[in-house]
Amino acid sequence: MRKRSAEPHGQTKICKTCGRSFSYRKKWKNVWSEVLYCSKRCGGEKNLTDYGPALLSLLQARGRSKTICPSEVLSEDEKQDQQIMELVRRSARRLVSEGQIEILQDGKVVDPDLFRGPIRLRLRVEK
Repeated sequence: MRKRSAEPHGQTKICKTCGRSFSYRKKWKNVWSEVLYCSKRCGGEKNLTDYGPALLSLLQARGRSKTICPSEVLSEDEKQDQQIMELVRRSARRLVSEGQIEILQDGKVVDPDLFRGPIRLRLRVEK
């Protein structure tokens, strides 16, 4: 009879920086419970602006069934900066992982790990 491994194969977590899900890796065998970031890059990024509260505030002001473009929380100058726009998208992915909002493309909810291109955001629709 073979012993069962205590390794958490197949488990996933949400990265605290980028908001994407990531899976268990063998190198994290002894520290999986402490892992918060999907990569060294995300772990090294500190003091990033969190646009989550601004996104939620704008969505709540619009109403439950209305959508917003993520760039609406930015000034005109910031909208042209791809790095700042990525920070807004990261905040949106984190809000999705918390169950507060949905990310849409062409009116359909999309996976926050897989979307590419223009998106809209809305408060999560209760089912």
